[in-house]
Amino acid sequence: MTKQNNRMTIYYKEENLKKYEALKSFFEADEHISSMTTSATFLFLVDICYQLFIESNSGQSYSERLKQFLNSKNSDVEELKNKVKLVSRQLDQLLYLELTNFHALTKGNDFDIQDLESVHSRFDPMQHELIARIDDIIKEDVARGQAMKHSH
Repeated sequence: MTKQNNRMTIYYKEENLKKYEALKSFFEADEHISSMTTSATFLFLVDICYQLFIESNSGQSYSERLKQFLNSKNSDVEELKNKVKLVSRQLDQLLYLELTNFHALTKGNDFDIQDLESVHSRFDPMQHELIARIDDIIKEDVARGQAMKHSH
C-alpha cells in the first residue's frame, strides 16, 4: 500500500507571489538546481527553513534566530573589514621596514631614518628603481604562473 501525497492549497497576495517568483528564479539561476515546479520550489523552501530554524537551532524562538542570522551577517562583514584593514596596515609597516633595511644597507651610516620617502614619491631614485624592479618581477611571476596554469 503506497502512501498518498498530501495536497495543500495556498492563498497569497500579489506581493507574496512576486516574492515567491523571485525566490524561484534565484534558485533556478544556480546551475545545480534545474527548472523547478511550484511544488518542488515550495518543498525546497520548507527544507531550507527547516535546516535554518529547526535543525541548527539551539532552543531559540524564530525571532531570536532570525535576529542572530541578521546580526551575524553584519558583524561578520565588519569583522572581516577590520581584519583586512589590520593586515593592510601591517603590510605597509613591513614594506617600510624593508625599505629602511635597503637604505641602511646601501647608504650605511649615512642613512637617516628621517630621509625615508614614501613608496609613492619619486624623490629617491634608488628607492624608485627598487620598487619598479620588484613590480616587474611580480608581473613576470604572475605571467609565468598563468602560463604554467594553462599548460597543464
